[in-house]
Amino acid sequence: MLEWAEKKMDEGKFRHLGFSFHDEYRVFKKIVDGYDGWTLCQIQYNYMEEQYQAGTKGLNYAASKGLAVVVMEPIAGGRLAIKPPKEIQGFWDKATIKRTPAEWALQWVWNHPEVSVALSGMSTFEQVKENVESANISGANMLTDKELSIISQVRRRYKRLGFIGCTGCRYCMPCPEGVNVPEIFSFYNEYYVRNSNDEIKRKYWEHITPESQAKRCARCGRCEELCPQHLQIREILSSAAMLFEEDT
Repeated sequence: MLEWAEKKMDEGKFRHLGFSFHDEYRVFKKIVDGYDGWTLCQIQYNYMEEQYQAGTKGLNYAASKGLAVVVMEPIAGGRLAIKPPKEIQGFWDKATIKRTPAEWALQWVWNHPEVSVALSGMSTFEQVKENVESANISGANMLTDKELSIISQVRRRYKRLGFIGCTGCRYCMPCPEGVNVPEIFSFYNEYYVRNSNDEIKRKYWEHITPESQAKRCARCGRCEELCPQHLQIREILSSAAMLFEEDT
């Protein structure tokens, strides 16, 4: 593949070569060290998953080798933009500068001087405006020690509430049994992020049809083989079925 890429670069088809990464740090380092022609790498990175996959260690190592680092999932597939429960919002309210949850997540990523670009999915024009305005006032090492401390407190509390690592990439789909894995995981996350709000259960029953419920999982494991996050999907689906479907 690398020989093919070099030939195409010599032909002027493209100018730079990079790679996107979904694995452990030791594999990341091996890839970085295994080829001298990388211009950039793309890693998953946000304040909830700073040690996940390549993590902070990989970010720093790539930058030390002169690679530009593109960050995907800076808002954890949108989960960090969800209206937080009161106890999480209480931490944000302590900050002198008020930001939306999504802006806090993006500013945390941009605060790292090793980050070149943050990729943030946007589905409305308002989100585009918010992200552009946030980017305009971003910069390396812009967050204060107090602000970084607040983010650390939020991280610890979210982890206590329960936070799974699904990014909604849908690589696990379609399920042979019809289980709507990404949607179920989205409700499962939202339920815990919003402090076990029963409103989420009602939303689950409205959106997840009997044909796509978690309890239909046959535990074949196909989804886990395809998942770039290496999630224990079968176990999470089992927990979701007990949480949302025990009365159905």
